[in-house]
Amino acid sequence: MKKTIFITLFIVTHIGFFFLQIQKQMESVRESFTKQKNERTLAQLEQNQQELNNELQVLQDKQDVCTFAQENLKFKPIKLTQLHRLSHDE
Repeated sequence: MKKTIFITLFIVTHIGFFFLQIQKQMESVRESFTKQKNERTLAQLEQNQQELNNELQVLQDKQDVCTFAQENLKFKPIKLTQLHRLSHDE
């Protein structure tokens, strides 16, 4: 009687460990896929950031800004003789 209980308990325990091992493997695979997805997202975001930084550098080019201001906004260059200094007393 005790021998059959022991064998039954032994088999049930091994089946339980077997299912726990399968669950552990599935969780590992799931985490691996999540990690790969996050790494791809990070790489894409870094690439987007680099493209935006390059675009910002182009937009901040002083010559391009001056050309845009003169052509599109109709600004005119200011000469030093046109500037007036205000005193702090006023």
